[in-house]
Amino acid sequence: MHNNTKWAAVILTIVAGVGWMVTGSAKPKNNDSTARKPTVERAMANISNAPITSADVTSKLELLGRPFAKTPYANNVWDMQLYRGKIYLGHGNSSNMGVAPNSGPIPVVYYDTAASSFNKQAVSNSNPGIVPSTKMVVDEEQIDIYKVLDDKLYIPGNDSDGEHWSLGNFYRLDGDVWTKYRNLPLGVHVYDLALFQGKMFAAIGTEDKPTVLISHDMGVTWKKYANINSFGLRAYTLFELGGKLYASGMMYPANKIWNDKTNILEINANLEKRDVVIYGNKMLPGLTYQQGTVPYNKIGKNVNFDNKLVYIAGGVFNDGQLLPKSLNVMTAINQVRRVILPDPKALPTDLLLRDGKVYVLTYTLQNKNLYINRVYQTTDLVTWHEILRFNQDTYAKSFEEHEGDFYFGLGTDPDVVSPSSGKILRVHRNEIPVNSD
Repeated sequence: MHNNTKWAAVILTIVAGVGWMVTGSAKPKNNDSTARKPTVERAMANISNAPITSADVTSKLELLGRPFAKTPYANNVWDMQLYRGKIYLGHGNSSNMGVAPNSGPIPVVYYDTAASSFNKQAVSNSNPGIVPSTKMVVDEEQIDIYKVLDDKLYIPGNDSDGEHWSLGNFYRLDGDVWTKYRNLPLGVHVYDLALFQGKMFAAIGTEDKPTVLISHDMGVTWKKYANINSFGLRAYTLFELGGKLYASGMMYPANKIWNDKTNILEINANLEKRDVVIYGNKMLPGLTYQQGTVPYNKIGKNVNFDNKLVYIAGGVFNDGQLLPKSLNVMTAINQVRRVILPDPKALPTDLLLRDGKVYVLTYTLQNKNLYINRVYQTTDLVTWHEILRFNQDTYAKSFEEHEGDFYFGLGTDPDVVSPSSGKILRVHRNEIPVNSD
């Protein structure tokens, strides 16, 4: 992204020690009454006596490789997505400050589980009026997430690399080639994509307000659908709950300085939209503002399970990255309970849904060079069992599962950069007690 205009991220970083940030026309407000404090439901994980055992697989981990050629922070494995036997890997860095700024363009790298090899895929350009071209990269500073929609694999254009802000990008895998669509109006950041009622929706960041776009032809054309009447400039996350689609931006946690009230956008089955009031102390249960930190939080990785939304929430830092803080279960808007895992210090980084089970990847910092990484499993969102753990000199940012084998992508933070970031590890199913039968 261009340094002379990417001022929102700069302000976000500068004001971390001050405790507030002006983003667009939004500012912490004190004029709403803070007397209303909805109760917060918290949930401790049940530690069951069921015969599920864990294993320390540290010595069993297989290093598959380090397929990225960036510096350690840009080698963060932001996402791992299984698609037709291949595990697609996100990496890069969209921030234009600090370590590894503006790390694009980014190659599309995947691990072929059948061939046991890392490979790259070509990207072609679909836009009329542009000379057809094929590259081995996407024109983005970062691949943050992959999305599977209607059995097609997509990449939201997180932060276009050196392109004008009048349009944003998304990419779709067609056969063995990615097609670039540069057609999202004002979509300098395309943070999420969703398919709902046969329409595609995009959550974008603009220079104005958090915005949601709609496409009636599966991404061939887009138009503005609505703004989120929230603070900030960016719509980060799209999620479904109760037969409706929601778009969320930034939100405040509980605090004694500002009101924690804001809005998310609700879209019903008839594609009618409305603002829904949310409260930080309900959507971010257990989180409070700590002076000297950035007060802005967002919903990150999420999965739907048993008519509920399981999601990771955390702070917005280093531009649009997520600093994980809590694992939550939402039954309805403003009805959320926080999950406290058997290791209450564990921080969640990724979620998986497989065969009636939800898995969460976590880490616990023991000391500067020792992280305990764990995977927990649940079938009811109440009882969470540890099924494996391993030690590393950094933490696992993302994970995937294929035929009982687990794959892990290592990451790092910008203040303590680990050279192990970008490693791809695997543990075989026979080394995991719950998968070894």
